[in-house]
Amino acid sequence: MVEFQHRNPPTPALVQFLNDNQALTVADFDSLAFRPIKDAVKADLNADQGGLCVYCEKALAANEGQVEHIKPKAGPNGHPQLCFTYTNYAHSCINPKTCGQKKGNGLLPIEPGLACNNQWALSTGGTIEPISELTRAQTHSVNQTLGMLGLNRDPNLVDERKRWLKNALSVLLLAPNDIQQFLQNAPYRHILATAL
Repeated sequence: MVEFQHRNPPTPALVQFLNDNQALTVADFDSLAFRPIKDAVKADLNADQGGLCVYCEKALAANEGQVEHIKPKAGPNGHPQLCFTYTNYAHSCINPKTCGQKKGNGLLPIEPGLACNNQWALSTGGTIEPISELTRAQTHSVNQTLGMLGLNRDPNLVDERKRWLKNALSVLLLAPNDIQQFLQNAPYRHILATAL
């Protein structure tokens, strides 16, 4: 997952929209009036996240994907009070097998943010695995998060991470001083760092 901090202050268009509309409901998130605000928020999230999907870390253009609610806005785990809260947003790809589409209205045990990758690491096979020092409860949280996001279930995603890890290890071996520059521009850079 992307280890990022939300910008502060949030997207100015969002702040203005919230000031102008005091009685918003969850349904307003998908309204025509909110669409340009959502596009501006998505662009800012994309910048905050370094152009990566918050969950799988694939490269994601600012006009692609969706504004994801980290804590769902509706459903049995809904947090409607956070529907228009910038710090509850992330930029996610649209893939029914992974990420926000797979998570749906679930609550993640481990959410994206600073140090979110501390409990798992990328294996040489391209899967994300719990680190060995975890308690049983922590291992369960890791496996539940990975399962909810489908991060090990899409073979194409696993293969891509494996290829990028192989490239990173080559850079580390042949030009160790260049590894930081390589990681700054690579997709999967946060999860790759767990293996290096």
